[in-house]
Amino acid sequence: MAYIKSYRNQNYILPPNITDLFSEDHVCYLIEQITDDLDYSEFNEKYAGAGHPAYPPRIPLKLLLMASVDGVRGSRKIAKQSSENVVYIYLSEKTQPDFRTISDFRKDNKKLLKNVFLQLNKFALEKGLIDLSHIFTDGTSVKANANNRKTVDKETLEKLSKYIDEIIEEGIKVDDEEDKLYGDRGMHQLPEDLNDKEKRKPMVSKIVREINELMKEGKEEDVEKIKQNLDDIKQDMDKKGVKKYSFTDSDSRYMLNKKGKIELSYNAQLTVDKNGLIIANEVIQESDDRNQLVSNVNQVEENFDELPEDMKITADGGYENASELQELDNRGYDVYVPGKNLNSNKKFAKANFTYDEEKDIYVSPVGTILKNVGSYFNKKQNRRLTIYKETDAKSNDGKPLVIHALPEDKLLNRIKEKLRSKEGKEVYGLRKQTVETSIGDLKENRNFRSFLLRGIDKVKIEFCLACVAYNLVRINNLINKPPDMKMVAV
Repeated sequence: MAYIKSYRNQNYILPPNITDLFSEDHVCYLIEQITDDLDYSEFNEKYAGAGHPAYPPRIPLKLLLMASVDGVRGSRKIAKQSSENVVYIYLSEKTQPDFRTISDFRKDNKKLLKNVFLQLNKFALEKGLIDLSHIFTDGTSVKANANNRKTVDKETLEKLSKYIDEIIEEGIKVDDEEDKLYGDRGMHQLPEDLNDKEKRKPMVSKIVREINELMKEGKEEDVEKIKQNLDDIKQDMDKKGVKKYSFTDSDSRYMLNKKGKIELSYNAQLTVDKNGLIIANEVIQESDDRNQLVSNVNQVEENFDELPEDMKITADGGYENASELQELDNRGYDVYVPGKNLNSNKKFAKANFTYDEEKDIYVSPVGTILKNVGSYFNKKQNRRLTIYKETDAKSNDGKPLVIHALPEDKLLNRIKEKLRSKEGKEVYGLRKQTVETSIGDLKENRNFRSFLLRGIDKVKIEFCLACVAYNLVRINNLINKPPDMKMVAV
């Protein structure tokens, strides 16, 4: 067997062109093209005048985009790549920004990264790669950069505030004599009304130790400041309606992930087009998707000048919200969102009745017709309900068949009938090939299983960057495929 000849110690006679070291269709060229078309006038004004020269903003931006494509997330690792990886050396234009420059650029330029996302989608639209005839929305929980153990609930905060009030009021000084009496400071010296679970919380123990130390040193003013901070946290919790406060990332919320584990997370929302390109992205603190469909569609409307009037919108059952679906229907969109009324195991459940909107009747599973016999105002629900009834028909328990229809039931019934049809099932089934695939790619191929940054504003930047990276790879693949291999809309 022969081996390929290598040249370990031989120098190049002439320095090679760095671009000869990677393929002609490398995604770095698309990154360069998109970043070159951006408006950097804001930076030009910021860095005008005397002072140490700054890196051109396109350089850290290109490095961040390339790193996101490669699933490299830490700023130190990105800085290392810019001195060792030929693609990063090319994109950095033979400069070597340090990790702090890259980290600060990522945190401080939400607007620019959003513009990259819009510029890339504009490019794709001009190339005919975006198909807005059908869009798909979904959300996924992404773990926050927060320690689940460094949290505290409102009740514990109140106990700690009470403890501070008591030791200040009694003038307690934790001195050597008390140490002799009560022993070394430990778990038994935590406030008596804290339960065992609260005492085991590292943050609770840390706060109490700090209070005791300050009281020992006679620094009551600093203890008062701690109490004020605790009161501010309680007010913030009341304002946000949260039950637990995270000291590492106060904007994160407890959410249930796909593995059935509850942890501090954010809800990452994204909308893709028919070809699987991400056309809208957002990060929210609510774990529930029910109020997010309209906001996702609004963002798509903002990002594109014109949308098809009969554009299809598909999302899973977590987005079922009658008022939101009605609003989108009023705009002329064709909505496919399954709900609770789609199917039921109970034979005479409302979900199993068929509604004929033209005749304004319900047909039971056994063919009985229920007619509109009037309406009444439901005080509890604060709205008017319509009664559909046929007294001659009996259910299994012998009672008359009656349906109390809500105002939104007409729309929900239309959606239900669409989803039950063969065409509707095919339309809804495209989710697996589009938005679900996009989420899988972000988490598995882009290594986006958790956030590195903290705070809602910063994680929005981080997620937007991941979405740009996803689109860069997909668009680059589409552009460089042979003509007979071009992706066709599914």
